[in-house]
Amino acid sequence: MCGIIGIENNNRAGALAVLGLMTLQHRGEESAGITISGKGALLTHKGMGLVSAVFARDVISSMPGTAAIGHVRYTTSSGSSLENAQPFYAKYEHGEIAVAHNGNITNFPKLRREFASKGALFAHSSDTEILLHLIAAAGGKPEHAVPAAVSRLEGAFSLVFLKGKTLIGARDADGFRPLILGKAGKSYILASESAAVEIIGGKCIREIKPCEIIIIENGKIKKSFLYKKPKKQNSCIFEQIYFSRPDSALFGKTVKESREELGRRLAKQMKHIKADIVMPVPDSGFFAAQGFSRESGIRFENGFVRNHYMGRSFIKPSQELRELAARLKLSVIKEVVKGKDIVVIDDSLVRGTTSRRIIRSLREAGANKIHLALSCPPVISPCYYGIDTPVKEQLISAQKTKEEIKKYLNADSVTFLSLDNLIKSCLGNAGGSPFCTACFTGKYPVKNKK
Repeated sequence: MCGIIGIENNNRAGALAVLGLMTLQHRGEESAGITISGKGALLTHKGMGLVSAVFARDVISSMPGTAAIGHVRYTTSSGSSLENAQPFYAKYEHGEIAVAHNGNITNFPKLRREFASKGALFAHSSDTEILLHLIAAAGGKPEHAVPAAVSRLEGAFSLVFLKGKTLIGARDADGFRPLILGKAGKSYILASESAAVEIIGGKCIREIKPCEIIIIENGKIKKSFLYKKPKKQNSCIFEQIYFSRPDSALFGKTVKESREELGRRLAKQMKHIKADIVMPVPDSGFFAAQGFSRESGIRFENGFVRNHYMGRSFIKPSQELRELAARLKLSVIKEVVKGKDIVVIDDSLVRGTTSRRIIRSLREAGANKIHLALSCPPVISPCYYGIDTPVKEQLISAQKTKEEIKKYLNADSVTFLSLDNLIKSCLGNAGGSPFCTACFTGKYPVKNKK
């Protein structure tokens, strides 16, 4: 999972790209980078860590330009290292080009072997690099090379390219990962979420369609077209469950609204459960817990305090330190839970280790009964489209029955939202069911090719 942004025709393109990346920081905390154009050659700055750490004020002031693309990264299929920080850059027959990618290219191993057998050199282990090879091999100007390149890709990709002052966006045939088109004054914006467009003063126009390529130059949409016939849309439903910011909108509905609806439908499934309070596991369980509370009439309480200053890179060298770090990251307010029957709302159950630890901490704080409620169905299959879910053998719902899960977690009950209720909660103005739900069903729109 990553976040991408592109801005053109703006003298503050670099600064706005950094602000946009800060808005998308939740999509990746491992590395950040931007590439700027408009005053000569493409300039790239990237580093490991949070956006605020990578981009000091003097960095942006030293990178003037009128067009920029940016990226925040969370590792899925390749290693966490500076060499894999994006955007990626290359010189080829028709000049310089840079690219930033959100998703996972499932046929990357096959394509890499093909190019390596012809003598191509690879500087990264990330699948994104294959795009530069494909563009160079296609030849021609970007409006010809980019469609030829992306037509050979399979899997999930939302992309932003920078070629001179030209900003190009592209989305895969299934529409797995979102890509939003917006505008601020005379500048067009492409971003992973609508919130990033709005934070930098823009207004959202629409989502880039599956299979669409859009070419933007000098404040005008030069061209927009489908590079091949699109398939049935399969947008990742975890964007609404967990990934996207609550103030972002998908399918004409804010993520906040979708999550509240998840909670309401979960409450209807749990009419038989009696409790004193309902409380979220922060932060993704917050709005679902509010929806649950309003539907059920059970009082909403914040029973956890989350430490927001512990990123994913916090390394714990021993089991004792790992346990202490877990307590530091999420601590219980004893006065809220002591002697209470509680409904605890979380977004999902993956390995089960975090939920087990949470329930143990609630027991230690004096909670009476603990009912764990998940605002999605059981996760039974890994994702190949940009989510860092473990192999099937590590997914608790793929290995244990519901009763076994309850015993393992030491919960009084465990309830999963039904798949039907999940889809209905997230639909918005979309027709049919435009979602990928492979992690819940094991039915993959695109196969993983090794």
